[in-house]
Amino acid sequence: MRFPQFDERGPLAAHELEALRSLNAAFLTARYEWQTACTMWDRLYNAGDSAELRRAPMTFSFYEEAVGQLASGVGAYERRAALVAWRYTAAALVLGVAVLRRVAETEAPLTVTGVEELCQEPTLGQLHEALSVPVADLVPERLHAAGPGEREDTARRWAKVRDDVDGVMDLVLEWAADEDEAHPRTKDEAATCLLSQHCPPQSDPTYDGVLEPLFRLAEEAPYFISRIIK
Repeated sequence: MRFPQFDERGPLAAHELEALRSLNAAFLTARYEWQTACTMWDRLYNAGDSAELRRAPMTFSFYEEAVGQLASGVGAYERRAALVAWRYTAAALVLGVAVLRRVAETEAPLTVTGVEELCQEPTLGQLHEALSVPVADLVPERLHAAGPGEREDTARRWAKVRDDVDGVMDLVLEWAADEDEAHPRTKDEAATCLLSQHCPPQSDPTYDGVLEPLFRLAEEAPYFISRIIK
């Protein structure tokens, strides 16, 4: 999925549509960069394994040095790309759910200020709240659904990512305790955190296992909006 076609004269306000499109392009670009960096990291990691097999006494070890230097840079870029992808993907999902909900409930368009605020990186609590909205119940079933239980499948997938974000908050708490950080110390405090500020280089990536499914949901939201409009 990319981004659906919308009638410019439809119920979406111009600023809502522009923001949705811009965030979609932003997180797709970051997603591709992250996935490329992951592939490069895997390749260099395997090369590092090969380098370890060459540890017998040698006069020249430039291969091993090159692999190590490249892997260090790629590892840092992979994490940076992941956090950029998270920032825009999470914002795209939160904005998408807000627009979806207001279209489904035939409410007035969001204000420009409101849209601008939703385009910022959401806190983990805000993301969790957006994932808790019963999106599957707001979207009409397709005339030719892929199969029975499509609505249940949608609800299950969204609930799974919501639970995963809850797990991310637990990891943020664990990291803070391990590093003896003053904040956060409670789940409510963790909910106010931005992931980009609570995923230090020395820790295991807190986005592992969550970022990929989050991509898919963020791509779905505009299509759900389009289905409601149609």
